Amino acid sequence: MLGRIQHNPILDFDATDPPSRHGDRWFIFALVTLCAAGLLMVYSASFFMARETFHDPFRLLKDHALRLGLGTILFLLAYSVDYHRLRDWSLWILCFCLVLLLAVLFVGKGAHRWIFGIQPSEFARIALVVYMADWCSRHTKRLQTDKNSYLFALGIIAVPVTLVVIEPSFSAATMMAIAGGLLLFFAGAQFKHLAWTILPAVPLAAIVAIMKPYRVRRIFAFLYPDADPLGAGYHTLQSLIAVGSGQIFGVGPGQSGQKNQFLPEAHCDFIYSILCEEWGFIGGIAILGLFFIFIWRGIKIALKAPDQFGFLLAAGLVCSIVLFVLAHLFVALGMAPVTGLPLPFISYGGSALIANMTACGVILNISRHAQSPESI
Repeated sequence: MLGRIQHNPILDFDATDPPSRHGDRWFIFALVTLCAAGLLMVYSASFFMARETFHDPFRLLKDHALRLGLGTILFLLAYSVDYHRLRDWSLWILCFCLVLLLAVLFVGKGAHRWIFGIQPSEFARIALVVYMADWCSRHTKRLQTDKNSYLFALGIIAVPVTLVVIEPSFSAATMMAIAGGLLLFFAGAQFKHLAWTILPAVPLAAIVAIMKPYRVRRIFAFLYPDADPLGAGYHTLQSLIAVGSGQIFGVGPGQSGQKNQFLPEAHCDFIYSILCEEWGFIGGIAILGLFFIFIWRGIKIALKAPDQFGFLLAAGLVCSIVLFVLAHLFVALGMAPVTGLPLPFISYGGSALIANMTACGVILNISRHAQSPESI
């Protein structure tokens, strides 16, 4: 599978790029610019709410900056430690995250998603990719030929996914399951095995989704937002109003009207809507362009990885982040039910921001060990 993808001429159009001992420079540029845009948008989207709630318009910006600083420290740590050492720690990292997920069910309060101020599902998402990349690279032939090995790999994925569903966080569990499935695809799992997994998984996911009344309301609101404009359809309609109000050039930085108590969780769940309102179509496209660079260079890093483990690790981590990007954008544009998933690096962040920054450190570490262009 790695060989077939690596020699894809469509993905290899920049093979003449000079290597950098610090890692992929375009990837660094996209990441730094997205984080800077996140600082700007978190302040813009939250200062009104922070002033009314905490009597400090900078409160959420300071929290976000602090967490971005912590994420940067972990990014630098992941960047500096050879990614091959993760193979020795992958099982222990996953087990630790599973323990945290179990602890959430017994110790956590409210929606049972947080414990000790962190959201373990975000770190479990990264830990699952690390372990599965290690396991799949060690058992590639068995995974591709032995049905039992494939089922064992599915079982590994199912454990954290099930715990996250129980929290409950159906959307986060779905992202984790898709990322795990994509990693199996990248590892070369047979198409018939993947197909026989997807066929029962779709109706099962639908059944789980409708087990909670609020999920049913969200699906109904997605299909018919005008049927309950002040209730279930409120978030979707207000998000579309924000996006449409920006037109081409936006209403101006900090001038959003929707963030002033019209669009709930504007600094997190709907920050792209506020960005489009204030910066217009131009700003929205610019952010999409940065994410395109991030994805493009992430794919290149995976393709240039010196071994199967590096390829699967980089590809899995990039996918785990990109899935959140797509989910957030679809919700903001009214193309999917409201999920409450943040936009990576842009939304007000806690555990998701720290976990994603750590993942990017690993990806860039793989880039430092990349094959030279001539060897591809």
